[in-house]
Amino acid sequence: MSSTLLAASNAIPTRFKPPLFVVLGVTLSAVFSYLASPWIGGDVIAVQRPMTNLSDHLGFVGWRIVEIMCLWAGNWDATQAASLVMLSMAPSMHYRHTYLPAHSSLLPTLAATTAIDVLSIYLPLLFLRPYGSGDSTSSPTRKENRFFDSTRVVNALLTSTIYQLIAYTASVKFLTTWLIESGWELESVARVHDVSEGVLLARAALMIPVGWAASEIIFYSPSDSSDSVPEENEGPPEGQTGSCACLARLWIKSLSPRTRKIVRRTLLVAAYQSVNSTVTLAGTVKGGNLMGAGGVSGVWTVATLVVGAVLGWVGKV
Repeated sequence: MSSTLLAASNAIPTRFKPPLFVVLGVTLSAVFSYLASPWIGGDVIAVQRPMTNLSDHLGFVGWRIVEIMCLWAGNWDATQAASLVMLSMAPSMHYRHTYLPAHSSLLPTLAATTAIDVLSIYLPLLFLRPYGSGDSTSSPTRKENRFFDSTRVVNALLTSTIYQLIAYTASVKFLTTWLIESGWELESVARVHDVSEGVLLARAALMIPVGWAASEIIFYSPSDSSDSVPEENEGPPEGQTGSCACLARLWIKSLSPRTRKIVRRTLLVAAYQSVNSTVTLAGTVKGGNLMGAGGVSGVWTVATLVVGAVLGWVGKV
C-alpha cells in the first residue's frame, strides 16, 4: 500500500472503521454490480428470487451488513476475508453451474458475480486494515510471500480436487433427489449424469480458486512464529478433574500448536460457510427454501471438514 493511503488509513479513528467498512463494502458491491449489469444482468435476474416489496430489499441489505460486520469482528485481514467470502460463495456457484446451466456460464456470469463479492470485501479491508489482523497503528508483521510457491499450488490443486469429488459424488448419489423433493426448480440435471469434457474443465476452473481460498485461510493463515509455542492458559487448571479436563489435556498432548490452529480454523470456516451459504441460497435463489439450501450447504460443510483434515495431515508431513 502507498504511503499516502497508509497515512490516510492510520488517520481514521478505530471506532469509525467498522461502520466505514460496512459503507464501503455495500457501496462497492452496488457500483460493481451496476457496471457489470450489461453483461450479467439478464442471467442474474433469471435465477434470482424476485424482490417485490421493501422487506425483500431490506432483508438482502441487512444480511449483507451482518456478513460484513462478522468479517470485521472476526479480525480477518483482507486476504483471509476474501478467501472466506470465496468459500461461502462456492456452494451457490456450484449449484448454479450444475443445475442452472443456461444462465450460469463460467464466463462472464459466475466469474463476475464472484469478483464483485470478493473485491467489495478485499479492497475496503486492504485500506482499513493494512497490517492485517489487529490494530493497524501497530508495527506491521508481514507474512512470508509464498503466493506462487509450488507447495501452495499443489495444496490448492489437492483441495480443489477434494471439493470437486465430494460435490460431484453428492450430486449423483442424493443431492439432486433431495433438491427435487424439496421443491426446487431445477433447470436441468444433465450436468449431473452426463458430464462432457468441457463441463469438467469448466468445473475444475471453478474449483481452483475455491481450493486456493481454503488452503490460504486454513493451512497458511495460521502459519507464524507461534505455531511451535503452546498458547497460554489453553489447558485446564492443574488439579482439575473430569471428562472435560481429560479431553482438554488429550487435545494438547496429542496435537501440535499448529495442528490445533488448523482444527479451530477449519471448524470456524465450516460454520461460517454453512450459515452463509444456507441463508444465501434460501434467500436469493428463485424457488429456493431452507430445506434444499441446508442440503447443499451440508455437503460443502462436510467437504470443508475433510479438506481441513487433509491439510492438517499435510502439515505434519
